[in-house]
Amino acid sequence: MSFLVLWQSELSGYYCLFSDFDETPLRCWNDESTGRLTDDRTVERDFSYWMAGEEDDVRLAAVSIEVLRMDTDDRRRRRRTRHVWDIN
Repeated sequence: MSFLVLWQSELSGYYCLFSDFDETPLRCWNDESTGRLTDDRTVERDFSYWMAGEEDDVRLAAVSIEVLRMDTDDRRRRRRTRHVWDIN
C-alpha cells in the first residue's frame, strides 16, 4: 500500500515523522511548517504514524491506521454461493 502523509503546523520548526515499523524517523524537516511523505509498505497489522519535534519521545500528533481484513478462517464463507435462480 501507499500512504500519503501530509502535515501542517502554525509554527516553523524541526519535525520528524515516525511509524511503529522503525525506531528511526522516516523523515525529518528543519525550519518547515508543512511537509509531505509517501510511504510504500506492506502491512498486515494496525500501526501508527506520529510527529515529534526535537524531543523524539514527545508526540506532537499521531494517527492510527486500522487494517481491515477481507479474508477469513471461517470455512462457511469459503463455500461457493449458489444462486436460487438460473437464467438459461
